[in-house]
Amino acid sequence: MKSTLKFALGSVVIGLLVLACKALAAKVSGSTALFSDALESLVNLASSMLAFYALLLSAKPADREHPYGHAKAELLSAVATGAMILVASLVIFQRAAAELAHPTGLVPLGDGLGLGLALNGGAAGLNALWALTLRRVGRQGRSPALLADAQHLASDVLTSAGIILALLGAALLHWPILDPLVAIAIAVQIAAMGGFTVMRSLSGLLDEAPSAAITARIHALVRTHATGALEAHDLRMRQAGSASFLEFHLVVPGEMTVNTAHEICDRIEAALRAEMQGVVITIHVEPEKKAKKAGILVA
Repeated sequence: MKSTLKFALGSVVIGLLVLACKALAAKVSGSTALFSDALESLVNLASSMLAFYALLLSAKPADREHPYGHAKAELLSAVATGAMILVASLVIFQRAAAELAHPTGLVPLGDGLGLGLALNGGAAGLNALWALTLRRVGRQGRSPALLADAQHLASDVLTSAGIILALLGAALLHWPILDPLVAIAIAVQIAAMGGFTVMRSLSGLLDEAPSAAITARIHALVRTHATGALEAHDLRMRQAGSASFLEFHLVVPGEMTVNTAHEICDRIEAALRAEMQGVVITIHVEPEKKAKKAGILVA
C-alpha cells in the first residue's frame, strides 16, 4: 500500500477515536458548543473516509475510458468535503439559535462539564499531532486530499481550544450564554473553511495555470537544456491531484534530423522530470518556419 494510502487509512482510525471522545464530551456536559465540536469531528471523519477512497481511486492506472488517469478523484473528494462542512455549519447554527431562544444553562464543572472539557482537550491534542503528520506527508506526496484533511484537523484544534477557554470562562463567570454564542462562532468559522475548500478544489478541477514561480522554473529548464533548438512556445500545464501534465511546441531548424530533434526532447524531459516527479510531458516538434519569436527563446 502506498504511503499516502496508509496515512489516509490512519486518518479514519484517528477520526473514530476523536469522534468518540468528543461525542462523549458533548453527552456528559450537555454543552451546545461541545456538540458543535463533535459534529465538526463527524465531518472530519467523513472527510477522511472520502480521502481514503479518493486515493484508492486515483492510484488506478490510466485506461481506455480515462486516458489521463484518475487523479482528479482527490479534487472531487475535497469538493464533497467542503460541501459537508457547509451543511454541518448550518446544523450547528440551527442548534445554537434554538439554545439562545430557549436557554437551559450550563452544568457545573464538577457535574460533567469538567469531564467533557478534559475529553475534548485530549481529542484536540490527538488531532494536533495527526494534522502535523498529514501536512508533512501531503506535501511530500503532493496529495490535495491529505492536505485538505490536515487543514480541517488544524482548524478543529483551534476550534477546540477556543471552546475549552470559552466554556471555562462561562462556568467560572456564570455566563451560560457564552455556550451558544461560541457555537455560532464555530458555525461561521467552519462555513468559511468549507467555502475555501470548495473554491480551492474547483480551481484544480478547472485546470488552473501553475504559479508564476513554477512557470519561470520550467522556462529556465527548457532554455538551458534545449541547445540546438530555436524556441519553445504555447507552453501549457495543468495539475490533477498528484499528477502533472505539461505540453509545449519546440521549434528546431528545418534541416535538423528527426533523431537529433528527439535527442533534444529527451534532454528536456529528463531535466524536467528530475525536478517534477510524475510529470507527463508532450512536446510537439515544429520546423523553423513555425517560429513565433516569442515564448522561450533558446540561445
